[in-house]
Amino acid sequence: MKQDFRDRAFLPVMLPLGAVICILVFAFALSRVLLAVPQMVSTFTALLLAGYVLLVAALAATRTRITGRALGVGLFVGLVGIVAAGAVSASAGMRELHEEEAAAEGTEGAEGTDGVAAEIPPDAVVFTAVPTISWAETEKTAPAGETTIAYTNEDTLPHSLAIDELGGVILEGGPGETAVDTFTLEPGTYTYWCDIPGHRQAGMEGTLTVQ
Repeated sequence: MKQDFRDRAFLPVMLPLGAVICILVFAFALSRVLLAVPQMVSTFTALLLAGYVLLVAALAATRTRITGRALGVGLFVGLVGIVAAGAVSASAGMRELHEEEAAAEGTEGAEGTDGVAAEIPPDAVVFTAVPTISWAETEKTAPAGETTIAYTNEDTLPHSLAIDELGGVILEGGPGETAVDTFTLEPGTYTYWCDIPGHRQAGMEGTLTVQ
């Protein structure tokens, strides 16, 4: 009866199910490890793991004396090691992926939308974000008609330049970045501000008078 149950239920059902569970656990643990360590280390870890799998496969193919039990022990040890490392990595948390993106884009600072370094024309109306979450000036004037507006960020935080009458956010950029564009301004009084959550409430708001 036991042999019949093993042949009819355990082998065709439990073994594939167990293999799927092991694969899912392994994949989750490995992802925690790769997301917790620095990018260079995660690449090295993935290559090392691939080498280990290839080594076990090569030994199994070339050495017929290796028993199924020995092969299973080798795979089990690797699985336990990855799961243990994944548990430790999960408790440590993910690395800051945004910092890596910022480092990769570090050479793009002070660029316009076309990828060319933005230059501020002499006649541009310049809005400057400065440290302590504020504008360098809270009162600006500009001529009516086609007017060049420049935004430059001298703060260590990202900011934006928003004017409701011009459709909301018109220019934005991170620390050290500059953006320039041309807009058609009608005579009147405009309110400009930063749309980053909490920045307007902190004082990043001013008045633009168009004459």
